[in-house]
Amino acid sequence: MSGPAWRRAVEEADLIACCTTARTPPFSGDLVGDGAVVVAVGSHEPGARELDDDLVARSTVVAEARTAALAEAGDLVIPLRAGRITADHLAGDLADLTTGRVAFGPGPRVFKSVGMAWQDLVVAVTAYRAWRGVAGEREGG
Repeated sequence: MSGPAWRRAVEEADLIACCTTARTPPFSGDLVGDGAVVVAVGSHEPGARELDDDLVARSTVVAEARTAALAEAGDLVIPLRAGRITADHLAGDLADLTTGRVAFGPGPRVFKSVGMAWQDLVVAVTAYRAWRGVAGEREGG
């Protein structure tokens, strides 16, 4: 999708999932509405990003793990280095989010993930258990 259709899709979205290996943001953050939720899980290097400085600066940002995000997530590292945000701009981590300790501001809400080994393990265990259940059914128990 490109041109006006792409722009309209971003402007009207309540949820935007960024799952790319983009080195630069694929859309302008000023298109994202204040009530939107943006989940950025693709880029995971300090020099790569899916979100621009403006979007990050006006959003409530939550990351899966504060230390990893501030060291590895270009979506945060780049605006930090440019002075657009400080480390305190990060409203919390996944634990804070799930326990209701994140105070949301008036702008968009961003969840930034850089991928962590424990997440891969959870998916692998779940897939294995599902496979064993299906294999067990075929074997009669």
